[in-house]
Amino acid sequence: MRSLFRLSFYLCVQAGAVPALVHLSNNTESAGSREMLSRVFLALVIDQKHRGKVVQLGGAKALLPMALNGTDKGKHFAAQAVAKIAITADPRMAFPGQRVLETVRPLVQLLKSEEGLQQFEALMALTNLAALDEDVRNRIVKEKGVHLIESLQFEDHEMLRRAATECMCNMVLNAEVFEMYVKDSPTERVKLMTLFAGEDDVALASAASGALAMLTTNKRICEKVMEVRPCVEILQQLLYSDNTELQYRGAYIVYNMVNNSKEIAEKLMENKGLEILMALSKKPEGVSDTTQLWAEKTLERLVQWGLITPTEGQADGVSDHSTVKVSEDNQ
Repeated sequence: MRSLFRLSFYLCVQAGAVPALVHLSNNTESAGSREMLSRVFLALVIDQKHRGKVVQLGGAKALLPMALNGTDKGKHFAAQAVAKIAITADPRMAFPGQRVLETVRPLVQLLKSEEGLQQFEALMALTNLAALDEDVRNRIVKEKGVHLIESLQFEDHEMLRRAATECMCNMVLNAEVFEMYVKDSPTERVKLMTLFAGEDDVALASAASGALAMLTTNKRICEKVMEVRPCVEILQQLLYSDNTELQYRGAYIVYNMVNNSKEIAEKLMENKGLEILMALSKKPEGVSDTTQLWAEKTLERLVQWGLITPTEGQADGVSDHSTVKVSEDNQ
């Protein structure tokens, strides 16, 4: 039965249904008719291979007004279609100019759905949009999307948690959202991101550690990370990871934290922290160039803090980490 439906939609697209639907949507003011058109557009874009054709023939442009005005059902159908298009198509191409900002409201409204799949697709679409520029991120904030996204980080379903965290990873680039993490009361946002960075789900850990890599440029956030009881173990887990992206994120977070505070640096170097950094700086098999770079920069910062001392012949830097020794005052 499903294959029969797919065939029928394929034949509709090939027969020129999309231009006809676009023409009808542009020339009817009937709320009922627009609701039916939204339903048909949604049916067409369920199959990913039709989405490019729908965009190319003006379907994405036609969907936006229907996602913003009409019956509740009509707006909901249109919003679902917009989400599916924004997931697989470049949002700049599908919704050029100011149109991309208009997609935010219906997608934020879709987060309120009781259907997990619709929430998931809205999150994925908003993640793509939030990666574009500050104007889009500001619009998501203005439409009160941030708190809805954050609430989905607490869902039991792992795909929803992951998608919400990926979206927040892009949203922390926004100054207002970043400040929410700095103040971080009473929701313990930093704690949640830190704990997620230690999860076995690689995609979730990658998104959370990516957010922390940006957030830990702030000293107050570094202090908040240190308040999370297993934070040292989580950071070491990232550094030990076989996944090069997690490894790099871990090295960058550790550098930020060492760079921001001597006190934090001292705590991080306990329990094999220094040993791990020295090993990474020698770039053993499986360690990327970027991870090695940030391990080296961290060791250099430790020298500047006076926490480690290069031996004779290495006073101008830490170019040979096999010669680094811990300062006597910190043994």
